Amino acid sequence: MLIGLFMRMKILTKILNENPKENFLPKYFARLPYSRPSDAKDFVDFLNWGVVQQVIEQKKSVLRVVKDSVLVKDSADLNFDEAMIYYQEGNTLLLRYAERSHPLLKILADDFSQSFKTEVDIQLYCTPEGHNAFGWHYDVEEVFIIQTRGSKRYTIRPNTVHPRPILASMPENLEYEKESGELFLDILLKEGDWLYIPSGWWHVARTQSESMHISIGLMPRCAVDILDFLPKHLAKQSYWRSRLPFHKDFNNEENEIKYYQEAFQRLGEDLATHVVDPQFIRDFLSHINSRKEAVKPPSKFNS
Repeated sequence: MLIGLFMRMKILTKILNENPKENFLPKYFARLPYSRPSDAKDFVDFLNWGVVQQVIEQKKSVLRVVKDSVLVKDSADLNFDEAMIYYQEGNTLLLRYAERSHPLLKILADDFSQSFKTEVDIQLYCTPEGHNAFGWHYDVEEVFIIQTRGSKRYTIRPNTVHPRPILASMPENLEYEKESGELFLDILLKEGDWLYIPSGWWHVARTQSESMHISIGLMPRCAVDILDFLPKHLAKQSYWRSRLPFHKDFNNEENEIKYYQEAFQRLGEDLATHVVDPQFIRDFLSHINSRKEAVKPPSKFNS
């Protein structure tokens, strides 16, 4: 009965409350952090110890054990009782892809997926009082956080070191020490509060009292995704199947560069006619909507 109720409820609409989606998207989404107190109170039971136990025991999600910025165990093969021993020792229990293991979390993932037309990764965080998971970091995802138990303080600042990150551009070292952007937001999340953090924004979460929160990670398409589709489309055009004269001997480097400048300019002009064609756009949308495999974020973070 409870699951049926939530299936009929538009979760995103409910938590946005007085700031509907048509206002939230242009002002905040992928632009600025945003938070609302108490507007997620109807969803606090989406994460409790009963949910955690079911998700762990289903063995369909990924359990990670983290303590104060140190990854203790990745893809840990633990039962619930074993995981709780780690928790009692001050470790955070982090469950990735939790939507695979619990019907309420699947409803939550589906609601956000349909609202934003993108893949969703639900992560569960359980952190003991006096400890934290990660230090300063940023995510490639758009992240919504629902605080379901306890409290956690988030400090957020813009990213001038590597703005608008995507999977292909993520560096090995995030280099927070180079950041000069000013503090943007310092907020305490309590039970029933929620927070949105745009991709790329630096943040650190400090547990105030024994904390549980749900992290909803979205990875909408970005401009470079068109490059995955272009070869399929352009290969059908005879003009784009023309051979480039790599075999040709040019008199000097200057003539060779000039030749390619002119050739690439013509190709660019032709490409411009394709990308604005309505049929090209229809084919592109069909291509991205037909991709079944989720684009998964890096495993290190996500809030």
